[in-house]
Amino acid sequence: MAISPQENGAGDQSAGGSGPVLINDQFLVDVNTPISDLDMPSAKAYAVRDRRNQEIQLFALITTPGMPTRTDALQKLNNEKHLGLMTAVAWDTAYWPPINLHTTIIIYERPLGGSVALAIEKGEFKANEYEIQDTFIDPIYKAIKDLHMKDISHREIRVENLFFMDKERTEVVLGDWVTCPPGFDQPLIYEPIERGMASPGGRGSGSISDDLYAMGVTIVSLILGKNIIEHKTPGSLFKDKIEQGTYSALCGKRRIPVTVIEPLRGVLCDDPGDRWGIEEMNLWMAGKRQTPMQRKPAQKSETPYIFMEVEYRNARSLAHSFTQNVKEAAAAIKEEELEIWLRRNLQEGDLADAINAIGAAAALQDGGLKSKDDYVVSKASILMDPEGPIRYKGFSFIPEGYGSALAVELLRRNSMQTAAEVINHGIPEIWYTAPCDKIRDEASIEFHSVFARLKTILQIEGPGFGIERCLYDLNSSLACQSPLIAGLGIIDIEDLLPALDEIADRTDKKIRPLDRHVTAFIAARFKERIDPHLRALAEPKDSSFMIGLLSLLAYLQWKLKAQPVYALTSWIGSLLGPAINTYFSRSTRHDIEQEMPRVVRQGSLPELFDLIDNAEKRRQDMFKYDEARFEYSTAEDEIQEIEAGELSSPEAAQEVGQKYAAITSIVLTMIFVSILVLSEFW
Repeated sequence: MAISPQENGAGDQSAGGSGPVLINDQFLVDVNTPISDLDMPSAKAYAVRDRRNQEIQLFALITTPGMPTRTDALQKLNNEKHLGLMTAVAWDTAYWPPINLHTTIIIYERPLGGSVALAIEKGEFKANEYEIQDTFIDPIYKAIKDLHMKDISHREIRVENLFFMDKERTEVVLGDWVTCPPGFDQPLIYEPIERGMASPGGRGSGSISDDLYAMGVTIVSLILGKNIIEHKTPGSLFKDKIEQGTYSALCGKRRIPVTVIEPLRGVLCDDPGDRWGIEEMNLWMAGKRQTPMQRKPAQKSETPYIFMEVEYRNARSLAHSFTQNVKEAAAAIKEEELEIWLRRNLQEGDLADAINAIGAAAALQDGGLKSKDDYVVSKASILMDPEGPIRYKGFSFIPEGYGSALAVELLRRNSMQTAAEVINHGIPEIWYTAPCDKIRDEASIEFHSVFARLKTILQIEGPGFGIERCLYDLNSSLACQSPLIAGLGIIDIEDLLPALDEIADRTDKKIRPLDRHVTAFIAARFKERIDPHLRALAEPKDSSFMIGLLSLLAYLQWKLKAQPVYALTSWIGSLLGPAINTYFSRSTRHDIEQEMPRVVRQGSLPELFDLIDNAEKRRQDMFKYDEARFEYSTAEDEIQEIEAGELSSPEAAQEVGQKYAAITSIVLTMIFVSILVLSEFW
């Protein structure tokens, strides 16, 4: 739950300091005591004191506001201790004075021996090759396996994220894995080829296979230290991994202890289908040695293809280079040389035909989508590297990593337009239908149906849908990113109304409390049917929108049994003029305006809605309006009859008058005669 600056005890920042931040009414995070040795790339570390247990040593990681976290996965651990894994004891969203924003704060048990990488750098610890299994492989693998049993992958395994839990530096654990999207903080060297090619936010949750790969790179790094092969650019790293295999690309001819060659070759296999899993690792851990796996060499061409003055002998590495140089790549795809190279040198006849078709379609649809360089290169890169990520306009992601990639795109570029184009242009479907001989990411295959649902959501333009709805549907721990309340870190739907109430008094009353982000956040997090309210919000009339806004928030307050929201009720009340004016009766409108201050003081949105859109009041207003319309219509008809009928001229009026006078005199004469006759009988 969001905590205000007053609640957490934040002091005056202008004075150069702040009080501690209170988490879960138990843990005090010291704003003035950073611990740089425990920093993560996406989170800063600070000292923590437990008010109930003064003996335990803790520290907190302050996440980056707007960065999607993995606290939803953290909940599966239930605060349990796991061998080889740093223990998270608490987490919450709170106001953080140094940045003047609310953000997620995660509290861990403090590793008393500090960082493994820092100890090695200072010369205080050296990874002994004879103890590498007991000291590192055993605890890391144990942590990976325990997480896997709960359907969780760590995805942040690297030397820099290893710590000693004890002062004696005998117990090694994996550090934080929840302050950023999966694999976001990983250096490229630790990521399998296909995930490393994706943007950091789009690498995906992965599986135990990816964690074992990262463990293998970690062990190689510990053994070789500074002797590990350095790659000057990501492109050269990918090129070497693809053409040589990860093990050879990292180790080269350097000495690796015989005892670990077998598992390293197994977990560093670049084909996920052949990479070691739990079964193989369990056998090796039990001492049952297996024949070291032989790397399957990537298909290479004797004659290289020259692109951007670099030689390429493999379609996969060439595809990656294409996505980094879109304009030049689009030109190459449309030329005959690429097709000939694929057909003659790689014996990829079907691929050559497909690339030729892309170029032909671009020529035929000049100015259309299929002629755009970004689309041409994106489609060609998928066909040339069907195991790799989807890459379009610099937005690159493993299909199942689309959600976190979307959130990071918004954080970094303040736009999700490119991410929306990916779905609207059907690019994921190209990935799913691309021919592929190898096993592809299982989670991404299962994600296929999700893309179909997202496309439907994108096609609905009204509030509660669009790319904003996709954002919150796919990121359950992401705070609402509306400019109105982004700084309050609202993750749970129960905190939304209090947050809007908090900002009401300092917000321009002409602004509406519901924008596309807030509405999409409600639609994604509120587990009740709200379609009628969303339809009202989609109406073009201001009156319909305001009634829809009030009805939705009133329904939210009623269902959640929320506390009164006085400032928010007043804010909404000031915007209801168009809704009040939908009543035909002046007296009804006057009565509502007179009654509104009393209702606003109650802080009840349901009461306010009942005042503004009461069904019986609407019925009576419509009945009286119809009655008035009928009376008006009748009078209008009479006027028209008079104006257009026989009495419309003076002569006609005089003639009619004479007739009526004669008739009247005759009637009176007959009455008089009748009276005289009757009187004779009396």
